[in-house]
Amino acid sequence: MSVGWRHSVANRSYIGSRYNDAFTELWQPRERLSIMDVSARYFVNRRLSVIGSLPIVFNRFSMLFPPKGPNKGIMDGWNVNGIGDLQFNTQYALLEPRDHPYENCLVGLGIKIPTGNWTVQQWMPDLNGNDVIKRTVYPPAVMPGDGGVGIVGTLDSFKTLRAPRFLRGQTIFFSGSYLSNPRNTNGAASIISSAGVPLTPNFLNETTNSVADAWGLQAGASFKIPGTWNHPNLKGLRPRVVYRWEGVRNHDIIGPAGGFRQPGYAMSFGPGLTYSRDKDTLMVDVPITFTQFINAQRSLVPGPSNGATPAPLNLQRNLGLVAPVAVSVRYVRSF
Repeated sequence: MSVGWRHSVANRSYIGSRYNDAFTELWQPRERLSIMDVSARYFVNRRLSVIGSLPIVFNRFSMLFPPKGPNKGIMDGWNVNGIGDLQFNTQYALLEPRDHPYENCLVGLGIKIPTGNWTVQQWMPDLNGNDVIKRTVYPPAVMPGDGGVGIVGTLDSFKTLRAPRFLRGQTIFFSGSYLSNPRNTNGAASIISSAGVPLTPNFLNETTNSVADAWGLQAGASFKIPGTWNHPNLKGLRPRVVYRWEGVRNHDIIGPAGGFRQPGYAMSFGPGLTYSRDKDTLMVDVPITFTQFINAQRSLVPGPSNGATPAPLNLQRNLGLVAPVAVSVRYVRSF
């Protein structure tokens, strides 16, 4: 059994890889993603395991209404809480663990079930600050679910080095996952339809939220601390460093990719720690973002500058928020 929690706050918008300072100052957006997950793994035998995972979200988004510049307008927002999309996976070890205790590669295939709400609504004004009515919240990232049945592929591998002598006991690892969402759109009204302004033709196909493919990769190394193997309370402590690359695709590998989505990616690198003792393991990571890219055309929102012929990049309205840092904690208990 394991319980994990990841927390991040984003208040800077990006268009492409450039900080969109004009939009950020105008809207003052703030997005909090705080997600806990409860997971269980059952080993059918030494090589085959079954995994179930259920996220629980405590997200929030806020901005100025109407967006007329710093300290002009009223800061308002909405909390989005609830269970997310349930996921079941199977994993198979390509090598017999008993014969290869220091290295292995696990491949997995699973399904994501849309148990999370993808149509959360709150009382909110339009972008002109008028007509306070019940609308679907935005951006899509704060929603507990995406409304699609997804296919999940995973890969996890590790190797604990035995030679050369000065690297003995150090571990390198790699993992990756890909979520394929064949569904086109989920019917939830997007920020485009909630704008309350006349729409130009380039927005007419984006009035509902898209159900997008997503991926995640990570690679890293964990290190034993010299002189700790003879100390029961310290031998399970290992610092580590992890590189992550996470993103949302412009187009899905299966099915159409209509509606409003915010494709792009972020790369991060950061320190971490793991501590294991007996049947308990605690992991802490602090990924620090160093590269981000937001697809400008797919993330535009309506406004005076985003008509059929968009304005220069520094004047475009683009809701592409990326957090500069995150905190990730996980506790694992074996039985």
